[in-house]
Amino acid sequence: MCAPLALAAPAEAKSKVKPPKVAQVFDAAKRKKTKHKLSDAVSYSAYANIRYLGERDIARDDNVRDSSDETAIYLGFVGRAQLSHSVMAFAHAEVSLKDRRTHDRSFGRIMDPQLKEALVAVSLSQTDTLTFGRMRFSDANKWVLDASVDGVHYARKTPGKVLEFAAFKGTTSVSSYYAMAHYGRADELGRWGGLALAESDGDAKRLHVAGYWEQRITTTFRYQANAGAVFGDAANGKNFGVGFDVRAIKKLSDSKLKPQITFGFAYGSEGFQQSGLHSNKTYDGGQTQFHRYGYVYQPELTNLAVLSLGVGVRPSKKFSADLVANAYFQPSASTTGPSARLNGITTGNSHFLGTEISLVGAFRPSKKTKVEFGAGRFDPGPAYLDQSPATRVFARISVYF
Repeated sequence: MCAPLALAAPAEAKSKVKPPKVAQVFDAAKRKKTKHKLSDAVSYSAYANIRYLGERDIARDDNVRDSSDETAIYLGFVGRAQLSHSVMAFAHAEVSLKDRRTHDRSFGRIMDPQLKEALVAVSLSQTDTLTFGRMRFSDANKWVLDASVDGVHYARKTPGKVLEFAAFKGTTSVSSYYAMAHYGRADELGRWGGLALAESDGDAKRLHVAGYWEQRITTTFRYQANAGAVFGDAANGKNFGVGFDVRAIKKLSDSKLKPQITFGFAYGSEGFQQSGLHSNKTYDGGQTQFHRYGYVYQPELTNLAVLSLGVGVRPSKKFSADLVANAYFQPSASTTGPSARLNGITTGNSHFLGTEISLVGAFRPSKKTKVEFGAGRFDPGPAYLDQSPATRVFARISVYF
């Protein structure tokens, strides 16, 4: 008999160190929670947040002290319906009202409705699920996939194992089509797996392959590793590229602040190209996501090496903060700089791109409210022609209904 797709996941047993869950790119039963019931089969939730984003000197090489300030209000709705014992429908919609002003103009108020997810999931058996529609895909470390897509997805999930196949297109590009296969495993100490993503983007054809490993060595030390390769129409006119990302996280003590330190190193060759569906975001056990390669710079991992050192505190499930420093290098000095949030002319005379320091965190006063904040500064190295620093400040207050 087919297993029903539950409206909410059961609560986990409390333990000091929870065993990792098998990493699933998409799980229909674990979409955003719905807290209010209209009937036994229909439930919903809503949320609202207000956000501020301020950036300085992001544009380069123009001899202008540019600035950008954006405030935005978001309203979101999540709905779930159990259409039958084995069929579930889910939708997540959001509308935003943004007001952006720069040093030389005002863009006025812009309303932007978005359909983030709209899907129907069919439970074929106790282990197999088939899903159609718009879905949010996300791999274990958001290194290959973290985006809304339109398509079809199949998953077979058994204890400690998952097998997934999908065919889809991206929602931000009308010319990109993908086919995906993923296999993942998990045990009491870690999880690992492999993912293949075939991409057709107009005349360009690529195959992305990636593996991931996460292992807890002791109760205070764990590591994460991602490694990947791209074949076909890779970056910079190459037909092949490789990249990897390794992070080690060490809890320093059992004091009230629960401090931890993170060491990271990432590398991408000249031909390495990430999928374009990734986000390079991480929680590192905290309450909010942040960009693992820099809050201001946010580079793609092509012809790039990144050294990271972070210190964080995790005093409770209500608060976390991370202070992170990054240093950036081009393995092959080039007059073409990395694709990043901050772009500028590089001289080709130096490998050293610059440094960044950032602070990110979150506070949850209650289950219905959340405050997130972030601030960072990027200082260019001698590889950049424009030597002016760039800064970014972010704050968001969310309320859940």
